[in-house]
Amino acid sequence: MSEELPAANATANTTAPTNNSQEVIDIDSDGSSDGDSQEFYTFEMGPNYHKPIKSNFFTRVKNTVLDDADSVAEKKIWVQKVDWLLEENKTAHQTGEYDNRRLILRRGQEFKLKLILDKAFDSKKHWINITFYTGDRPAIGKGTLCPVPVVPEKKKLDNKEWGYQIISVEEKVLTLRLMSSVSCPVGYYKLLIESYSEANPKRNKTINLKRFNAVASTMRCFSAEEGDEIGEPYVTSTACTEEVFLLFNAWCKEDPVYLEDEKQRKEYVLNDTGLIWVGTHRDFEPIPWNFGQYEICVLECAIYLLSHANLSVAARSDPVKLTRALSALINSQDDNGVLWGRWTETFPANSTDPTEWVGSVEILRQYLLNEEPVRFGQCWVFSGVFTTLMRCLGIPSRSVTNFESGHDTDCSFSIDCHYDAEGNPVDDLDDSVWNFHVWNEAWFRRGDLPPGYDGWQAVDATPQEASENIMRCGPCPVAAIKNGDIYLPYDTGFMFAEVNGDKIWWKVEKNGDMSVSYIDRNAVGKCISTKAVGSNDREDVTINYKHPEGSKEEANVVTKVSQFGSRKEYNVKNVNRDVSVEIKQEKTFMGEEIVIPLEVHNKNTRSGRTITVSAHLKCCAYTGRTDNKHPHIKSETSVLEVSKKESDTVEIRVPPSDYMKKIKAGSVVKMYLQVRVQETKQVIAMQESFTIKKPTGIQIVCDKVNVKQYEDFTVTCTYTNTSQTKLTRSYFYLEGPGIRRSKKLYCGTVQPDSSIERKLTLSAYRIGERPLIAKFCNSKVPNATDSVMITVEHADTSTIID
Repeated sequence: MSEELPAANATANTTAPTNNSQEVIDIDSDGSSDGDSQEFYTFEMGPNYHKPIKSNFFTRVKNTVLDDADSVAEKKIWVQKVDWLLEENKTAHQTGEYDNRRLILRRGQEFKLKLILDKAFDSKKHWINITFYTGDRPAIGKGTLCPVPVVPEKKKLDNKEWGYQIISVEEKVLTLRLMSSVSCPVGYYKLLIESYSEANPKRNKTINLKRFNAVASTMRCFSAEEGDEIGEPYVTSTACTEEVFLLFNAWCKEDPVYLEDEKQRKEYVLNDTGLIWVGTHRDFEPIPWNFGQYEICVLECAIYLLSHANLSVAARSDPVKLTRALSALINSQDDNGVLWGRWTETFPANSTDPTEWVGSVEILRQYLLNEEPVRFGQCWVFSGVFTTLMRCLGIPSRSVTNFESGHDTDCSFSIDCHYDAEGNPVDDLDDSVWNFHVWNEAWFRRGDLPPGYDGWQAVDATPQEASENIMRCGPCPVAAIKNGDIYLPYDTGFMFAEVNGDKIWWKVEKNGDMSVSYIDRNAVGKCISTKAVGSNDREDVTINYKHPEGSKEEANVVTKVSQFGSRKEYNVKNVNRDVSVEIKQEKTFMGEEIVIPLEVHNKNTRSGRTITVSAHLKCCAYTGRTDNKHPHIKSETSVLEVSKKESDTVEIRVPPSDYMKKIKAGSVVKMYLQVRVQETKQVIAMQESFTIKKPTGIQIVCDKVNVKQYEDFTVTCTYTNTSQTKLTRSYFYLEGPGIRRSKKLYCGTVQPDSSIERKLTLSAYRIGERPLIAKFCNSKVPNATDSVMITVEHADTSTIID
C-alpha cells in the first residue's frame, strides 16, 4: 500500500526515510505508466480539501526496500519546509490587508518562496520540479494543472505562462522567483514539489525519448537521445497542504481587468468602504457602506459561491463568465444564493429589514455559516454585496445608482404607462419606474466582443427579469448601452430601457384598445451617480450611459432601438404640443405641509388655451409601484385659462394630517399628473416622486480617534426622537472594517421628544484610517445613519492577540 498523504497541519515532509526509498514511476506524455505498481492522488477542494481521493493526475511514489538504503538516503534531497515569504509577497501584491494566514497573490505577477532542504543543494546533482494545481480534476489542457518550468537566468519571466528561476542558493535554503500565468483561473492552488537527485544506477534502462521529455521538460535535467541508457533519478515528492490564493490583477497590463490609473485602482479594488446614493432625482443622499472585502469570511464565501456556480474551474479565468455567474448567485431566486429579495412594508420576525444593513460582511458571514439565503435585501444591498465580492477577487467594481430607473417587462425597450378614459392610472398594465435603482459596474476587457466595448461593464444582481432562464443581468458594456447596441451580450436591451427608454403613455379604452397619447423622452435615467475617486463627493456618470437629452445622437439611438421592440407595430411618434408643464417643489420635512407648484406654459403665439390639470397623490415604495396597500393621499383637479405666450401656476397642497399616518419608512409620495388641452385635445401625462425628509437624529462619538491595534475604545451612540410617534423594538447596529464583529445594541422603546444612549467597547485590528458606521434601526425611521473615522496605529508586539 502507498504511504499516507501529509497530515492536514503539515507543511512538508521533514525527515528522509532511512529504511525505505521512494522511486518515481515513469509517465508517458499521455499519462500512462510503464511500471508494474502505481497509485495516483490529488486533493479534493472545498471544506474537506485535505482528504485524499484517488484520481489520475499526479504520480504517487511507492516504497521500495533497497540493499543500500542508507547510502540512497544520503544521495536523495528532501524539501523539509516551504517559506511563503508572506510579508514580502503580500506587500508586493497589495494583499496585506486580507485577514487570511494564507498567501494571497495577484496573477501574472512575480512572487518568491524559499525551500528549506535537508542537505545542501548542488545544482549539478539536484533539480526541482514544481507544480501548482486547482480544482477537483486538474488538467493541463484546462489550465488547472500548472507545471512550472525552469526559466534560464538570462531570460525574463513571462507572465503569459508559469515559470520559475533560482535566484539564490545558501546551503540548505533555495530561494525561488516564480511567475503565475496571467490567464490562470482565480482560486485556491496547492503546491507539489518533486526534488530530484543524481541518477539511480540500479534502474538503468533504454529510454523512450517521448516519455523522457514528458518528465524532464520542466526540470533542470541533462539531455538524452533516443535509445540512450540512463539511470532513473532518485525523487522525493512534497505535497504542501497550505494553499495559495490567486486573484485577478488590475496592476498587470496583460490581465483583462487591468486599470491604468493608480487612484482608480485604490478606489475600485482596494477601498473597503464607500457610499451608495439613494432617494429621488430631486432629493438624493449617500448612505455609507462597509464593503469589507478583506474580512476572512468574504474570500471563503467567494470560493464557496464559485464552487456552487454553474461555472467550471477553468472558466474562473474569464472575468466575463465569472461576473455573470456571481450576478446570479447574489440573489436566491434560482440557486440558493446569498440574499433573499423582498419588497414589502413589513418583514417577518428573525429577519433583517433591508434598510438596516450598513455593510456586506455580516451578510456574507451569515450566509457562509448557515449555507442558506440571508433575509432580506433590496437593490442597494445586492449591489453592496456584489461590489464586495468583485473587489475581493481583484476585479475593479463600483456601485452605481440610476434615478428614475425604468423596468421594462415586455422587451419593448420603452417604459409603458396606462390610464383609462377618466385619467385614472391602470397600474396592472404598467412597466414601473423605480425612484432609484442600484446596480454595479465592473471594469474589464471584452475579449468576446468586437473592439470598442472594453471598460466599464454594467451588471445587476437584483432579481428583476430572467436572463436565459436565470435571474441575473449582464455584464453588458456601458458603451453598448449608450449607442443602443442592444444585440450585444448580455442583457443590453434591458439595461438600455432602464436609462434611456422613452416613457410612453397609453390611453386604454373600455374594450381594451390602446393608443399613444403622450411620449416623455426624458423621463428615465437621471443623475446616474457613483462615489468619486478619492473623496466622498458624488460623480455623475449619466453621460457614460446616454447622449445628452434632446441631442440628435440620442434621438438616433432611440429610433434604432425602437425597431427591435415588442410594440413596434404601434404608431409611436410625437404630436405637436404648444403646452408644457414644469414641476417645482422644495424639500418637505415630516410634519410640514406638502406644497407642489405646477407651472403651465402656453407657447402658442395666436390664442389662449383652456387647460385641465388633474393630480392624484399616493404613497408608494421606492420601486415606483403603488397598489391597494399604499393609501391614496389626495386627488385634485383645476381648470386654467392661459393667454397666448403666458404661464399660470397651480399649487397642490397637502396638510400633514392627510399624509403623516400613511407614510411608512422608505415610502415616498408619488404624483400622477394629467394635463388636457381643450382646444387641441392634447394630453400630457407625468409621474413624479417626492421624499418626505425626516431628521436622522443619530450621533456616534468615540472617546478616542487615534487608537492602537487591539486597544479598547468606547463608542457612544445617541438617538433623539423628534417625532410624536413612540418607537418600539429599536436598536443600534454598528459595523466597520477591521472591527471584529458587527454589533447590535438594543434600545427598547424611544418615547416622543426623548433621547436614548448606548455605550459599547470595541477594538480594531486593521491599520489605517477606518470608518465606523452606526445605524438606528426602526421600521418607522429610514436611513438614520452616522459614521465616525478612527485612525488605527500599529500595536506594541506585547498587545497583539493571536
